[in-house]
Amino acid sequence: MEIEHGVIWDGVGEDGIEAFSDFGIENLIQLIKFFKENPKLLKR
Repeated sequence: MEIEHGVIWDGVGEDGIEAFSDFGIENLIQLIKFFKENPKLLKR
């Protein structure tokens, strides 16, 4: 997920912390629902 999807990154490089805004949490929930409904999309 990217910034426009509601991801917040604070810090520098690997020392940073990734978090989600309220909008980001809603996007994450929608992604989880989508992949639960379409599990074949996750297979390699």
